[in-house]
Amino acid sequence: MVNTVPTIERQTDGESTFMLYFRSSIFSLFTAGLLLLLSSCSAPSAFSGFSYDPEGVEDTSGREVVPQHERTIGFRSDDVWFSNEYPGARMNDTYRLGPNRYRIVIEPENAPINNSPWYGFSVWSGEPVEIEVELVYRHGAQRYTPWLSRDGLEWVRADSSSFETPEEGVGLLRMEVSADPTRVSAQEVHSTLEFSDWLNRFQQRPFVQTSTAGYTHGGRPVKGVRIIEPFGHDQKGVVLVIGRQHPPEVPGYLAGLWFLEELASDSELAREFRRRFEVWSLPMINPDGVDGGHWRHNEGGIDLNRDWEPFHQPETRTARDMFLPLLDRPNRRVYYAIDFHSTDSNIFYPIERSYSTFPRHFTYRWAERIVREFPELELQVLPFDTSAPIAKNWVYKTFGADAVTFEVSDTIDRGLNRRFAVRAARIFMEMMIDEHRSVNGEATSAVHEGDE
Repeated sequence: MVNTVPTIERQTDGESTFMLYFRSSIFSLFTAGLLLLLSSCSAPSAFSGFSYDPEGVEDTSGREVVPQHERTIGFRSDDVWFSNEYPGARMNDTYRLGPNRYRIVIEPENAPINNSPWYGFSVWSGEPVEIEVELVYRHGAQRYTPWLSRDGLEWVRADSSSFETPEEGVGLLRMEVSADPTRVSAQEVHSTLEFSDWLNRFQQRPFVQTSTAGYTHGGRPVKGVRIIEPFGHDQKGVVLVIGRQHPPEVPGYLAGLWFLEELASDSELAREFRRRFEVWSLPMINPDGVDGGHWRHNEGGIDLNRDWEPFHQPETRTARDMFLPLLDRPNRRVYYAIDFHSTDSNIFYPIERSYSTFPRHFTYRWAERIVREFPELELQVLPFDTSAPIAKNWVYKTFGADAVTFEVSDTIDRGLNRRFAVRAARIFMEMMIDEHRSVNGEATSAVHEGDE
């Protein structure tokens, strides 16, 4: 099967009429000039960032990053100690304000930058004591309620009795500390160490293949994951999955891992899905930013999800080079792509309906089923055009396939997040199997209500 990029359905009236002018030569020069003007005005302008982006985000050639100084800071008068010496930490400076009262200063890797102020540090004391920690941000303001962990595995979000924002943009945390260090973080820490543990477990499945797809600015490997059954349909579809372009967006990253686990499960549905589809994934595309405790960027100082057109950064080039060979495989067709992120609510960002995608309007139909079966999620659907140089738009322009930016709420309960990811994956597999059957001339299952 040949992969073709569909034409965009909408064309300006100016373009159509202007062509008729040349063919018939019946319009005046003034009319032709006016129509040219209207046509040029209707063309999409060059991308200069979304409303929430800082100025200059479209320039992805590279910007300097200022690394944080990794160190342990102690205050002997209180016998309290702070450290950022572990992957995923962020603590730029620490001051003592008074007995058992401290200020942690958090700075981004560079600025200007989106307001996603990641922080992370461990704290301990010689004797059990209650302390107050003030979180102050430069080039940003308070966004993430702290998560705390004694062992780095089990995490609990601070509640309103222990965390508040006494003034705009500043957080105040009250906590008990002891000789056993407590980690405090904007979200749970899932660095390359935790990812490696997950990858080692995931690749135990015989149909899971892992590889080093490329390397980052900092020399870290970008790990590729493929779910490929050796048997099944001759004409298989392919689903692309991307995660962790932005380091602080842990809920979306976790949803992506749980989604992949469900596609690789031993259920009858998953086995049938794998007979018809392969999954090609980069679950953590920005390991430099993750381990460095970055707010948003890679080690090149760039928002990776603005670099899917010029491909200046090694991480986006790795994704491009991993996926592009699919164009040369006539028995593999890209059906869909999912780019997992997090924001202030649960949102699907699909491609606008006016564009002709394959499968047609799949994201909208998928979202309708999720909303119907999981109403407590309050999932929003907010379409965008294809002008921005982001992952889902590159997939559409390259393969003609439908795609979505899958946003998970920053504050979602983790149990609900997991149920969301698993149920979304099951619905996704059911619908994709039907799409594959339809493309290959097989009978499909009954159409679900609302799917048309």
